[in-house]
Amino acid sequence: MTERVRVAAAAVAVVFLGCSGDATSGAGRRSNESAAAQREPRSAPMPHEDCVTGTNISSLDVNGDGQVDIRTEMSGGQPRCRETDANFDGRVDIYRWFDAGSGQVTRVEEDYDFDGRVDVVATFAAGLLSSDVMDTNFDGLTDTWRNYRGGRVVELRRDADGDGRVDTWERFDDTGRVTYSATDANRDGTPDEDDAGTPAPSADGGSTVVSAIPTAPTPTPQPAPVVDGGAAGGAQKGGRR
Repeated sequence: MTERVRVAAAAVAVVFLGCSGDATSGAGRRSNESAAAQREPRSAPMPHEDCVTGTNISSLDVNGDGQVDIRTEMSGGQPRCRETDANFDGRVDIYRWFDAGSGQVTRVEEDYDFDGRVDVVATFAAGLLSSDVMDTNFDGLTDTWRNYRGGRVVELRRDADGDGRVDTWERFDDTGRVTYSATDANRDGTPDEDDAGTPAPSADGGSTVVSAIPTAPTPTPQPAPVVDGGAAGGAQKGGRR
């Protein structure tokens, strides 16, 4: 009788450990999925940095209407930051920051629909675009994130349904052709192909070329002539902002 009890107890232990291991494995998978989802960007108010804030400021009236269209803050004889009113409505549409040593652009913020809110924030490295974040539906929140290599987009993430979480992923080769495309139909925060463990290639085998801006055409402001330091192209005067 004692031997039977021992055998029965051992069998129960084996079953218990087996079930426990499966549960732990499942929890581990869920934990990994959760961690992967947490690494993805979330929608947030579009970032904006103050640009022209100092006192060494050069102002320029491009169209001769008596209003300032370009303001450039200088530092050490070089432009540090520039604000441009591209459509002459009295509000800044484009912000540009410059590297103090090379004079190359390091950051650009643009208001595409002229509503006074930034829609695109782009960062540059060694004069080349390295990443940008966009508000493609003009609701004031980030919804598209892109990374670049050599000035070309290589990775895109997007919140297509506006719920605040990334649900579209794309990767591109150096020619701009899609090499990977995935969506999150089950809304668990990770690509559905990753859930299944089999990443899917693009639908056309990688023949799609990415557009410059992954959204419906939007009005792009035409920048007024950019003059470093505001020393030419118009009379200098005090700013109104």
